[in-house]
Formats: sequence, C-alpha cells, structure tokens
Amino acid sequence: MMNSKQIGKRMALLRDELAAPDEENWTQGRVAAETGLTLNQVARLEQAAAGSIEALITVLLFYHNRGYNISWILLPDNSTVSKRVLSQNTKVVDARDIVEKLSTFKEEIGKEVDTLVESLIQ
Repeated sequence: MMNSKQIGKRMALLRDELAAPDEENWTQGRVAAETGLTLNQVARLEQAAAGSIEALITVLLFYHNRGYNISWILLPDNSTVSKRVLSQNTKVVDARDIVEKLSTFKEEIGKEVDTLVESLIQ
C-alpha cells in the first residue's frame, strides 16, 4: 500500500526540479498560482497527500503536463518507473539504439564462436 507522505515527498521533489538551471526554485505558492489551488492546498498535498481528490488530480495533471510520469509519483515501488514521461519518438530512438547494439553484439559473439570452433578443429 502506498504511503501518502511518500506521495507528498515525491511531489515536493518534482517541484524542486521545475526550476530552470539559472532560475530560483519553485515555491508552493508558485505551484498554487499555476494550478489555481491555494497555498494551503499545495502544502497539505506535499506534506501528506492530504486534501481533496480534486486538488490531488489538479497537481498530478500539473506535473504530467510538464513531462513527469504520474506513475512515478503514485506507485509504492517506483524503482522501475521513469520519472519523466518518454515520448513515442524517444521510445523509437531508444529501441533503434538497442537493436543496433544487439546486432553488433551478435556479430562479435558469432566471430568468437567461429574462432573457438576453428581452434577446436585444429
């Protein structure tokens, strides 16, 4: 079962990541202003994921719209989930890279097997 404090900590962590390299960190007030929630609602969500379901969904969609993976926030064990949402283009590029590496690996293994077989025959 998911711990609500863990969800709140994850949302606070994402808020800290929103700032551009030379920009000040995002405050709870800024998130509140961007989402139309009150500062109190954002603070309660980050402290223990407490508050209304509407407020929680609003903040989750806020992070989703900025490229974050909602599953990373909500799943009890998020160790196998990407924090950022991968676009279809990224998935295709990653898949091509993996196929290319596997093909290269297959060729190298094939050469080693051939060399091994030749050494056994001689």
